[in-house]
Amino acid sequence: MNNNSPRLHAVLCLVALAMVSSPLAAQQTSPPASQSTTCGSANGPGIRRNLGKPYSADQVSVTTQTLPDGTKITHKSLQRIFQDSEGRSRREFYRSGTDTAGQDELPHTVRILDPVANVAYTLYPRDHSAQKDVMRRPTPPPISQATGASVNRTPAQAVERETTREDLGTQVIEGLEAKGERITRTIPAGAEGNDQPIQITNEFWNSPQAPGVLMSVTNDPRYGETVMHLTNIVFDEPPAELFQVPADYTVKELQPVSKPDAPSE
Repeated sequence: MNNNSPRLHAVLCLVALAMVSSPLAAQQTSPPASQSTTCGSANGPGIRRNLGKPYSADQVSVTTQTLPDGTKITHKSLQRIFQDSEGRSRREFYRSGTDTAGQDELPHTVRILDPVANVAYTLYPRDHSAQKDVMRRPTPPPISQATGASVNRTPAQAVERETTREDLGTQVIEGLEAKGERITRTIPAGAEGNDQPIQITNEFWNSPQAPGVLMSVTNDPRYGETVMHLTNIVFDEPPAELFQVPADYTVKELQPVSKPDAPSE
C-alpha cells in the first residue's frame, strides 16, 4: 500500500470531521432560531453564521496504520480552533508529526471565516501573505425550456452498504460527560474489488455542555485507525485580532470567475 494513503485518509477524515463539528459551538444547546443566520449582501450568502458561546480548543488527530509485517506508520496533526460570539472562526493548521506544533512552530496555514463581512481569508504566516475570498452564491443552472416528459437519465449503480448504529453509553472526556455512538458500515464483497466484506466503524462522542464532537475514532482496515479529540477547551471570547489579517501581510484578492451561460435549448 502507498505510504501516502494514511496521510490522505487523515486529511479526508479531518474534512469529514470539519463538516460534522465546525464550528463546534453550533452543536451546543440550540440557540433561538434568530441566532443562526446566513449573512451576506443581495448577491447571496456564502458563509453560515453561527452565533453562540465563544470558545477556543485544540483538535489533535492521530492516524496509525499497521503493515502486514507489524510495522506501524503514525501521522499526527494539530488544528487550533477559535470562534467568537459573532460567529467568526479561525483554524490554524500545523504540519503533521510535530509534537511541538502550536508552541515552537508557526502554523503553515490559517483559515479565517468572517460571516459578518462575508469574506474568507487564507493566511500563510511563513511568508506573511494572504488570499481573500469574497463569498458569493453560485449561479443556479438555467431552467430547461423543454416541456412534457422529464429527461430520462440512468443513475450510476449505487453500492448497497449495510449500516448499523450502536449506543455506547456515556463517559467523561475533558471533564465533560459525553454520549457515544458507533456507526458501522459494511462494504459488500466485490463492491471495490474486495473478495471479503470490509467493515468500517466510526465512533462519535458528543456533549450537550460544550463542543459537540469531543472525540471520534475511525477504524478502516484499508487505511488504519484515526483518533481525533479536543483538548484545552476554553469558553472565553478570543482576541479580536485573531480574526483579522495582520497589517504587515500582503493580501491578494481572488476574483470570482464568471461562467458563461449555457446555450438555450
